[in-house]
Amino acid sequence: MMASTTFLLLITIIIVTHGLAFSEINPSKVLVLYNADWNVDDPLTEKGQDSKEIAEYYVKMHTDPITGEKPYLLGISAKGLKYPRAKSPLNKAHLGGRSTDNKTGVVFFRNSKVLCSKTNLRDSRLIEFSLPSPRIKWLFESLELVLINSQGDNVTVVRDGRSEFGNIVKVQEGGKWNIRLNGKFFFDDTITTWAFCKDKSGKRHGWKAKYDNFENVKCSRTGVDGIRDDQEYIDIIEKPLKAFLEDPHNARPDGTLLKDHILFIVLSYGMPKTTVSTYGIARGIGERLNDYGAIVALGQRIEVMYYDLEHIMGFKPRPHRFSIASPFSAYFLRAPQAWPLFGKHANPFLHPDVYKKKPSFDHLREPLQFTTKNRKKFPYTQPYFVMRIDAPTPMQAKALIDRAVYASTYAGPKMGGITLEDAPRMKNFNGSLRLSKVGSWLWGKGFCHIYYGGASRDRLALFLLQPAAGFFNKYPVYLPGGIGGTVISHNGWNRGEMIRDLVSGITGTIGVARVYRGAPHIHNKSWWDDEILYPFLLKGKTLGEVFLMNQVHLEWIATFIGDPLYRLPTHAKTDRTPPSFNAKRDVKVVLKNNKKEKEVWLVVNLHSRPDAPETAQMRAISSDGKIALCQTFEARPYLLLGDPKSACNKKWHIKLVDPYKNYFGADLFVRCNH
Repeated sequence: MMASTTFLLLITIIIVTHGLAFSEINPSKVLVLYNADWNVDDPLTEKGQDSKEIAEYYVKMHTDPITGEKPYLLGISAKGLKYPRAKSPLNKAHLGGRSTDNKTGVVFFRNSKVLCSKTNLRDSRLIEFSLPSPRIKWLFESLELVLINSQGDNVTVVRDGRSEFGNIVKVQEGGKWNIRLNGKFFFDDTITTWAFCKDKSGKRHGWKAKYDNFENVKCSRTGVDGIRDDQEYIDIIEKPLKAFLEDPHNARPDGTLLKDHILFIVLSYGMPKTTVSTYGIARGIGERLNDYGAIVALGQRIEVMYYDLEHIMGFKPRPHRFSIASPFSAYFLRAPQAWPLFGKHANPFLHPDVYKKKPSFDHLREPLQFTTKNRKKFPYTQPYFVMRIDAPTPMQAKALIDRAVYASTYAGPKMGGITLEDAPRMKNFNGSLRLSKVGSWLWGKGFCHIYYGGASRDRLALFLLQPAAGFFNKYPVYLPGGIGGTVISHNGWNRGEMIRDLVSGITGTIGVARVYRGAPHIHNKSWWDDEILYPFLLKGKTLGEVFLMNQVHLEWIATFIGDPLYRLPTHAKTDRTPPSFNAKRDVKVVLKNNKKEKEVWLVVNLHSRPDAPETAQMRAISSDGKIALCQTFEARPYLLLGDPKSACNKKWHIKLVDPYKNYFGADLFVRCNH
């Protein structure tokens, strides 16, 4: 009897321990930030400003009914920081600053006095000259190079096409450069270089460039004016956020500070899209100056707020070759923060096989698990992962929460009501799926609502519902849990495919936080690797974990959209409950002003709950035959009935359909108070 009792106890311990490991990602690991200065209330939403409403709704929909665990909530305000509430910097898309003089992160000084912070401080150790325009016939034997220091002393280092100093000054007629030397060998201060050469007609041409001694250049946190370019972000976002996370009164019951407990931060609708990079230093990856910029995604800046970037990247000026229209190569001196915070040393939770060949999607290596314990292993690199619950409208933003919660219970191969046998007979149903290895792999597991565009810019779309019998969409929309993205520079909040996908009911995506010239250049590795994303979603990892293991760049311009707690269920339930509403209690008719016209909108509340999530499409047909559609899946489906004359004082038949083709219908008489 004793042996049997011991055996049962052992089994219980194993199960509980496994449960704790699996639930490392729970609602209390999320902190939601909202804009407390937001003063806009969309007529279709509930009463009150929308940023706070959506943040509170996120907490409500992620409160565990058994444990009571729920996300933390923090309002961010510029009130008391010399910004009138009506003119709060938080109510702009970009949170900038009054100083912008530190984009290179270096200053020029002499005798310990800072003189300037120029963007073109050339490194005198790397003087390189190439004759321009190979179409011109140059008389190489006339080539001359003269160095002049700040006192007017000069030395000719190349005469008649030959070096005057042997191998100290290298000269070659062919190749990518004609003259190369270390100017510091000749002068220890600023050098003006002059090059002269005659063309075949005998005309003499001259070019000049200025070079500076790297010993007179140092990294700067402020630029010449002594003000950090990112000070506004520090004051308004980072200081109150750190104070909240480090406050002992907010600690967990075991004394753990929220700084060490929180893993994910969610930015609610209404928060700025972008801010300024650390110290205001412009970041980039290539030789083109217009690919460099100091504007980064607000979420990515918050991710690294506890990083010691000077320890990780160093803080001594480095030369970097830029492409400019000059025969003198431009090795400009920059702070090391001008280069990307990139790869495994920046993100310890990056999957080791991102953008590498995968032998088997079923047996991929496990990355380092994103836990509070593992974060502590990296004292200089302790990332959070930040996502946005955001969209062009607050209703679209709120729907991201509802779809994520619904999908975390019901998103499986059976959702959408079409089988693998039906799909191949439907024209263009899956696009060029045969070109996607992971798409074919998902197809083999029963997922038929997948689509691949066939171009390198396309990411595989999960749960894309094509127009089909039984549903109301006339164009492709996403079922709850849908993920997709388009890898292209102009795809961002200003415009592009990300906006199209949000309008089409997507649940998770990535885009550019701001599309503008002079940005940190976004490229294919700013998105995700399909062959990492989907296999780990199928293993039950949360969207936040999977996006993080794909994040190659940190403190960058890419923005992550969706709910980090969305988890594709390993065994999805089938939704057998039709969506429903009470015509007297759950329907709201809204009269909106759109420019000079008035619009009548209908909103239906399906009362989705964490333990009973619901989403549906909606169709309304008036007694005189007019049809209005909500083509995306919403917990509060809404649609435009028309202008007051065509919409009001009529009977409308409302019909709902959920992702499992459960239907509900009701008649409604629409009255409008003009």
